[in-house]
Amino acid sequence: MSDRDQLLVKLMIEGIMKTDLPMMDLAALAWFVVCWASYLVYTGRTTRISLLNKMDQWREEWALSLTRRNNRIVDSQVINGLVRKETFFASTTILIIASSIALMGVGDKANQLASDIPFIQHTTPALWFLKVIVLALIFVYAFFKFSWSIRQHSYSAILLGSIPEPESSTSTTARDHALRLARLNSLGARHFNDGIRAYYFALAELSWFINPLLLFAAVVWVVVVLYRREFHSRALLLLSRSQD
Repeated sequence: MSDRDQLLVKLMIEGIMKTDLPMMDLAALAWFVVCWASYLVYTGRTTRISLLNKMDQWREEWALSLTRRNNRIVDSQVINGLVRKETFFASTTILIIASSIALMGVGDKANQLASDIPFIQHTTPALWFLKVIVLALIFVYAFFKFSWSIRQHSYSAILLGSIPEPESSTSTTARDHALRLARLNSLGARHFNDGIRAYYFALAELSWFINPLLLFAAVVWVVVVLYRREFHSRALLLLSRSQD
């Protein structure tokens, strides 16, 4: 995180601490933020082979194959498919954000509905507002990731068109263009993956509406699921065997 991001997080935490909120809820929120941030740092710095790293290798293989053929219609369709997928998630995220904002004023009604359900915590208006605003912020983060991924894959389409045909270019020029395409495509995939992770953590945050103790367990569960899928999944094993 940059110094500016750290300052914003610090100010947000100080503002929350000044409000009259249960310590258990504040501890659950802190645990949520720490687990998510720690997982992002770990996946960004680890040298272990992950599903994203392995797919980066396959993207390079795909991009280099462009330098050996003229027909690239299928390749353009692949990029268009990626953009359509990201556009769907970005549009869905906007709807979720709007729904989250609408939830801010229904805290009293939610308490009335949940009053007869065991294990559901009674929520004050301030605490309800905090839970909803955290949920909305998660999806705002996801939207920025999806929208930036759309732009990067759109730029990939331009790079695809800039790769010279085999008979009209030197191998060095074509290879350089192809590798640029692969790296830009990989950047877009990483931002899309960050947006998908936000959806996972948003599901964990929903457990906070039931009980803060449940949030502790839900965050751990999400981290374990993400770690297993990115570093120990069958998909990674299949890609590794095919590549090696």
